[in-house]
Amino acid sequence: MNLQSFLFLLFINSICFATQILNVKIIGNKNTRNEIILREINHPYPAEFDSSMAKEDRNRIYNLGLFSTVHIQQIDSFYTVTLVETFRFFPFPIADYNESKGWSYGGGIAFLNFNGKNQKLIFGGIGGEETTYFLDFNDPWIVGDHVSLSGNIYQFYTQNPVYLYQYKESGINMGSGFYKKDIHKFNFLLGLEYASIDTSEFDKSIMNYPHEIPVNYQFIRGEFGYVFDQRDIYLDPTSGEKFSFYFKPKISMDTSENYYRFQFGYSKFFLLSEKYFNSVFSVNSKLHLQFSKALPIIEYQYLGGEGFVRGYSPLPEENDSEVSHLIEGFNIIYQSFQLQHTLFEKKDYSGVELGIDMVYFYDFGISTNKISLFRLQETLIGFGFGFRFFASGAGVIGIDFGFNPYGQKFLHLSDSN
Repeated sequence: MNLQSFLFLLFINSICFATQILNVKIIGNKNTRNEIILREINHPYPAEFDSSMAKEDRNRIYNLGLFSTVHIQQIDSFYTVTLVETFRFFPFPIADYNESKGWSYGGGIAFLNFNGKNQKLIFGGIGGEETTYFLDFNDPWIVGDHVSLSGNIYQFYTQNPVYLYQYKESGINMGSGFYKKDIHKFNFLLGLEYASIDTSEFDKSIMNYPHEIPVNYQFIRGEFGYVFDQRDIYLDPTSGEKFSFYFKPKISMDTSENYYRFQFGYSKFFLLSEKYFNSVFSVNSKLHLQFSKALPIIEYQYLGGEGFVRGYSPLPEENDSEVSHLIEGFNIIYQSFQLQHTLFEKKDYSGVELGIDMVYFYDFGISTNKISLFRLQETLIGFGFGFRFFASGAGVIGIDFGFNPYGQKFLHLSDSN
């Protein structure tokens, strides 16, 4: 090979390598270890830059909840990941609003990126209509394919807003889980739960509860969960779907009966337009079923409010007399359709991402004590509009204005945490 041929081949080879990704460069992670970011990257190298794979990598890194900005591009031969970290350690106030009870206030301290490995350590407490003390730990990936470890200790007090009995609960839980091919997620939990109710101010004549009411409960609590998750962004999805199934048995260690809860959920997101306010249409379905020889009074669910049909109150007596008896039950079917679009686009403000969206919704659902008694003619329908406030670290705060066909309107507050 003569000199000219050698130089020509060297020139061609240099051009080829210049268009390829040869290595990864990470910029901006002052506290987060490189390994936490690298394990979310699936783009191969050496290889040509693939913008669709880069977008998927960007979404996975953003879904960690550690960064307010994630940007991936090719710079020379590097797969360059540029990050802006959100708050790592901060004290935070807690203001919790329960539609059936009212406000509770408190605070805590959160280590959102404990040890630089995306571990979370949170402790705190609240007082008011509900009193809670808690200590939570979570490591989402300790080994293998997203093999996780979590644990929590808590104590909880409140007064039931419908029947006015005092309720106290404490417990300890340990959990784990793993992924399979990123979109299949399995979770397991085992714990102990102790609960008691004070019925001294309880008027049993106002309810149709068919069994003797135990005042003490001791359970071995279990949980198995499977989640199929193809959403692009967990915090604010624009496309993809999510299916979840949870089996939650509680095995009694005293005179109360064992009982079992099954929860099914399905959500689907459709991006209608990127040009016009990033409009997204979503479908959300829920099915909650419970089985026991004698379900405890503490497991009643309420169809109205932020978690289910908006436009109704979770307190039966606050709803129109035609439907007040349809609010309470052990089992629930729920369906929602929602349109969401951008009002103020999310932007990064020195490590804090802020933005506002608007939503329009149509909900309907059925509640009953026995599965065999589900009736379409007993469906509750609600509709309305609302706002979603995005803040990195705090998640999503929702304010919804719900209406129903009986001329009533209700304000619903929610949060993603």
